[in-house]
Amino acid sequence: MKPIIPVFVFAFMLPAFSYAANDTDAMFDQALDQLVRCGYVGDTSAAERYLTAVLEQRPDHLEAQWQLLYVQVVPLRVLPLLERTEALSGLSPEFVRLAKLAKDSKQQAFLHYMTATHAGLYNAYERALAEIDLAVALEPRSARYLTAKGRLQVDYGDWTKSDAEVEKGIIVLNKARDLLKTQPAPFVRDEFYDFYLAGALSDLSQPRWTEVAEHYRRFIEKSQESVIYAFAWNNLSIAYMKMGECQKAKEAAEKALAVMKLGAAQWNKRYAEFCLEMQKMNLIARQ
Repeated sequence: MKPIIPVFVFAFMLPAFSYAANDTDAMFDQALDQLVRCGYVGDTSAAERYLTAVLEQRPDHLEAQWQLLYVQVVPLRVLPLLERTEALSGLSPEFVRLAKLAKDSKQQAFLHYMTATHAGLYNAYERALAEIDLAVALEPRSARYLTAKGRLQVDYGDWTKSDAEVEKGIIVLNKARDLLKTQPAPFVRDEFYDFYLAGALSDLSQPRWTEVAEHYRRFIEKSQESVIYAFAWNNLSIAYMKMGECQKAKEAAEKALAVMKLGAAQWNKRYAEFCLEMQKMNLIARQ
């Protein structure tokens, strides 16, 4: 049972926005807050409309353009490489275009960050890590770039089945979290480090399930109901099952299902119910 990572982006039509040019910063901040708060998962349509309105006033707003592209990138992160290749080929020209804009505007660290993200999507982790290291070197006080480095390091460890690389990523993520406390940034939120760390600990060859469960509980305590909130409950259910805590696993799956109909959570609920029946018959030990 592999923990769920956010993969869905939903959109429905909303009334068009019409704002004066001097409102663009406020609109961008609102869009970014919505996207970061929900982890770029679920209904991002309102944020996308804000970003579109920003670009109507400021077509050269590089960050707004990147955010619109990143919304499309998030669903691809957890797909197998072969399944994401076609979509990536369609997005690659936009990566190239934005990279040129970053270079022309001398936003070098941002250019390395975008390049690292693009390379990571192709599982070209050596290049991705080299690029994100350049971004961090240019802006060592950026929690955003350091977080990206930690996540890429964990992905690399998962890809190569190397616990050592995953552990390196965990160390970097913890450093990024500490940095965020002194260098606040709108691009990352503290509670998401618990989600990232839980996923990283699950990727180890011998996952530390007690720690995994603790991180998911912390994320849930600090988060509002959302798609990613449901994913966290589902993943917590998996952790409880691995720990042999069948009742807690069932309750966690039910919490996920109370937020949204999630196939994995339905399966985990049935599995937990089966586990409870086995415990009643003393066929497996109770926790």
